[in-house]
Amino acid sequence: MTIEEPVPLPPITPGVARALSPLVRRIANKGEGEEPGLNTYLIGIDEIVIIDPGPGDAEHLDVLAGCGGDRIRWIIVTDPCDENAAGAQALKKLTGAELIAPAGCRGADVEMVDGYKIDATEFRIFAFSIDEEAGKFVYVLEQERSLIPGDVLVDAVPEDLPARVKSYRLKSVAPGHGQYIEDAKSFLSR
Repeated sequence: MTIEEPVPLPPITPGVARALSPLVRRIANKGEGEEPGLNTYLIGIDEIVIIDPGPGDAEHLDVLAGCGGDRIRWIIVTDPCDENAAGAQALKKLTGAELIAPAGCRGADVEMVDGYKIDATEFRIFAFSIDEEAGKFVYVLEQERSLIPGDVLVDAVPEDLPARVKSYRLKSVAPGHGQYIEDAKSFLSR
């Protein structure tokens, strides 16, 4: 019996859309030098939600708008910090999408709260507050059983989060930086 080596994931190329699943595409902005920066996610086909549009780099925002066009209906953020959300207003102007963001986020059309749901034609996304005062949220894409935490869970997973998302039987994680993670259970138990 031969044990096969896992196939390495292709590198993340800033500015290039990569399909991660039938409903999820990732476009990383440019980080330091030629390294990839923050991952921005486009969820959906007929209707699109953009998660974490990034720091407002015009080139990155043009790529996002070009990939989604008039199908971009919503823009949401995991964290209202500049790295994740500074480009949200500019992308809203480019696309006409509705900006759903935490309280105090300039230009928001709707305030993001714990339990908020986006019910699109092909998918549902549920919001879970990690730190409502700081405006930090993670999202669950129900149809793909994916957790989209941005960088909110980089340091630690809150003790109560695994129980809060257990009913979704999560299988993957779309992080704010780096590769898509196929093992949500290990990620949530760290």
